[in-house]
Amino acid sequence: MPIDPQLFAAFLIAAWVLILTPGPDMLFVIGQSLAGGVRRGWAAMFGIVCGALVHVALAASGIAALIAASPTLFEALRLVGAGYLIWLGLGALRAAWRGGGVLRPAGPARAAFRQGFLTNLTNPKVILFFLAFLPQFVDPGRGPVALQMAILGPLVPLMSLPAYGLLIHGAGRAAARLNRHARWLEAVAGAMFLGLGLRLLMGNRPA
Repeated sequence: MPIDPQLFAAFLIAAWVLILTPGPDMLFVIGQSLAGGVRRGWAAMFGIVCGALVHVALAASGIAALIAASPTLFEALRLVGAGYLIWLGLGALRAAWRGGGVLRPAGPARAAFRQGFLTNLTNPKVILFFLAFLPQFVDPGRGPVALQMAILGPLVPLMSLPAYGLLIHGAGRAAARLNRHARWLEAVAGAMFLGLGLRLLMGNRPA
């Protein structure tokens, strides 16, 4: 077995703690669920999972370490990610200001997937997360480090699916009950996206 059993058990515990701790991905999924219902929330979630899997591949291959070590690349990625979130937030606020009818759970699913994927992929803090988190549970004596990281890494986003599923369905039910107030739900989602973008924009690069 390429993974140390004790390290694997510790990894599972740490992963669940991280998954249940509120963060940008969780807020983004809740915002999408409020704005467009369950289908849109799940689409955003699967987009985030796909983005996280790309980060795992980058971390395992060593490319993520090169990005994190380059101030220019890291800063460019941070600005792109922040700009994209701010653009999404302003778009949702503009739609809410113009007013809307009912929620549109079916149409925006593809867009929600793309948005979830891009927001996760362009978040440089996710790169640092996988670079700092995964190596703690890798034992070089048991085999190639890249292989062990490739095995452990995908478990984090996959384990988040049931926990996030509860949030998605809860927010989706709330959105359905508040269908008459769709513009306000869109405004709440826009404010959440805008806040996440500004937080990323003003955040300092970790030492």
